[in-house]
Amino acid sequence: MGTSAKQYFTGAGEVFEIPGAENTSYLYFPIAGETGIKSSIGPNLAGDSKVSQEEFLLEPTSVENLHNNKNSRNFWVEIAGEGVWSATGGSAEQESKKFTDAQEASAVKAGFMWHTSTRNSQQYKLSAEITLFVPVDGKTEVSFVRIKNESDQEKKLTLAAAIPIYGRSADNLRDHRHVTSLLHRISTTENGVLVKPTMSFDEKGHRMNQNIYYVVGAEGSGAAPKASYPTVASFIGEGGSFAHPRAVYEKLDGVAAGASFQGEEAMGGLLFEEKTVPAGESVSYVVLLGITKDEAEIRAQLDALGSEEKACRKLEETKEYWQKKVNVGFSTG
Repeated sequence: MGTSAKQYFTGAGEVFEIPGAENTSYLYFPIAGETGIKSSIGPNLAGDSKVSQEEFLLEPTSVENLHNNKNSRNFWVEIAGEGVWSATGGSAEQESKKFTDAQEASAVKAGFMWHTSTRNSQQYKLSAEITLFVPVDGKTEVSFVRIKNESDQEKKLTLAAAIPIYGRSADNLRDHRHVTSLLHRISTTENGVLVKPTMSFDEKGHRMNQNIYYVVGAEGSGAAPKASYPTVASFIGEGGSFAHPRAVYEKLDGVAAGASFQGEEAMGGLLFEEKTVPAGESVSYVVLLGITKDEAEIRAQLDALGSEEKACRKLEETKEYWQKKVNVGFSTG
């Protein structure tokens, strides 16, 4: 596991595959639609998501951040009576086992505007498949997560999506970072977390903000999350970190819909109901990230994508769309 992995293409060269991708430095992949959201994805789902230089949903990222930062997209699984596992490999425990015989098997498979990471835990007898894509209209980034019980006994699993919301201009990363967090107005809904800063400002000026930055989700069946972790402080906890968050390890309840917070760094933390998963069976989840000026658009995106059936259908439509575009480009090039 500690050696460099071999990269290769499959099919007619449209699909890129690499086993042990987390052992390859500076690897990332783009996903985008025809308009709107543009995202970058690393093997452990690090990377950013934005509409423009002034509108970053996730914290701006360079290739150096792929290994330096721990505030990446993450999906945590608490296994009753056994422990906690990151489906992206993003825990402190998993990081400590890299380049040893205990490192987990993982891989990345990606095509035009879609990215799938897989991971298998021998310790917990679980596997994860996480596919990210942006529908052609470009209004939201979709994460489709499937967790499978690979053991011969049922397991009780609780999943928590954990996606820090940056919600401001890229310039604010090193210019007014703390002050702009004070402008955050955070609210929880039935399906997740919304952030609408009061203003957007930097050295170029001060402007009233109209953008709503959001992370919302649903179970594969379409059921809403149980609760939310709407701020970084509520998720990582006192003395915690994104690689070892107290909310997950201490099984904190989170907050219900209708809560509001202000002046803090925002967190798209979604806590789902515990599921009893029979041997060989799976559970699935859909998480949507986006930027909009109309809150009704968030409901529309959930209605269109907020279940396993809807997300998988949209994924196939997206793949088909881009494949046709690529084939036309090859034939006319």
